Amino acid sequence: MTLPVTALIGVAGVLFLLLVVALIGRAARSVSSAAAAPSKTAQASLSKPNEWEASAPSEAIEELVNQALVRAGMGNTRVDFATAHDGSLDIWVGDERYRSVDEIPDARIRQAISEAVAAFNR
Repeated sequence: MTLPVTALIGVAGVLFLLLVVALIGRAARSVSSAAAAPSKTAQASLSKPNEWEASAPSEAIEELVNQALVRAGMGNTRVDFATAHDGSLDIWVGDERYRSVDEIPDARIRQAISEAVAAFNR
């Protein structure tokens, strides 16, 4: 038994609509999850499994900061930059979040950030 061409076109159209609805639903879920509270996500680099996401320049400066801290004998201190929902920069030192460099209590970390920014801007 064969179906007429119009029936085949109708079935194909229904399948196409179901695919479109599924893709729209998936996109809506990813947009709503992006609007949720920030969560630590794995970056492309497997060496940073709990890395907060930030812009590429912020990530480059973060790497310079952490290298400077290792050279200063503070290799156990991890600084991580993150982009907040409003687009501002959050600075994580261990499990503590700071909204600006000036809020960081350790002068050595503030200095490492200042020097990394200067090196990045050269």
